Amino acid sequence: MAVLEVRALSHSYGAKTQLQVRAVNNVSLRVEAGELLGVIGHTGSGKSTLIQHFNGLLTPSAGEVLLDGENIFKDKQTTHAARFRVGLCFQYPEYQLFEETVYKDIAFGPRNMKLADDEIDRRVRKAAQFVGLPDALLNKSPFDLSGGEKRRAAIAGVMAMEPEILVLDEPTAGLDPKGRDTILNLVENYRKETGSTVILVSHSMEDIARLATKALVMNRGEAALFGTVDEVFSQGEKLVSMGLDVPAVTRIFLSLHARGVPVRTDVYTTEQATAEYLRLLGKGARV
Repeated sequence: MAVLEVRALSHSYGAKTQLQVRAVNNVSLRVEAGELLGVIGHTGSGKSTLIQHFNGLLTPSAGEVLLDGENIFKDKQTTHAARFRVGLCFQYPEYQLFEETVYKDIAFGPRNMKLADDEIDRRVRKAAQFVGLPDALLNKSPFDLSGGEKRRAAIAGVMAMEPEILVLDEPTAGLDPKGRDTILNLVENYRKETGSTVILVSHSMEDIARLATKALVMNRGEAALFGTVDEVFSQGEKLVSMGLDVPAVTRIFLSLHARGVPVRTDVYTTEQATAEYLRLLGKGARV
């Protein structure tokens, strides 16, 4: 059984008014436990609207969201419980920091779960350690942290709730390359060490190609492509036709193919590119 299933979900803003806008249209998907789903698409493609249904922050105009087979909109109690089972970290999560200390900020979610103090303390310290925040920073004001430390503290606050599914909306937005790599490595290690399901929204096709097991491509509010990373990224020409920034190696091989070089067009990693190049050399092709 899928840990998360979305069935024919649609959402309109300004419903039943002259300003109605259909942001998500008839999207369906299944995510198995322990997977990392990458969600890709242009700004305005419906990515953020879609993921806000996964823990009940938005109610669908039509369709269902199921956690372990149960519709999270069945009743208020089920919807409320989903907000702890699915942890959602918005873009620029550091803007959500507000407590007096880093410790209190990370503890905010677990405290709202009505956990015992010793369990809250365990979760705070475990989450802080996981994102690389030393104990010495826990009693500091979050506003005294560096930009990267703030980002990690905010993510730790979601991790401390120990959700079954961790949803991250553009977690590397605005970071320099070093900060970006730190966050992505953190996400990858978190999934491997905890076995949790992760949903990662990103504009970077390279990041999704490297980290994800499945990919969902949103385009104009619809699920344009959904499947394993191999299945989605093998359709490089279709991705380019939607104006998406496919991995650099994909663009190179599409360009070579357009010039008559007999290369595969489903290459999206450096390892695949190397293997394809060696294959061509073996055939004596002129590249």
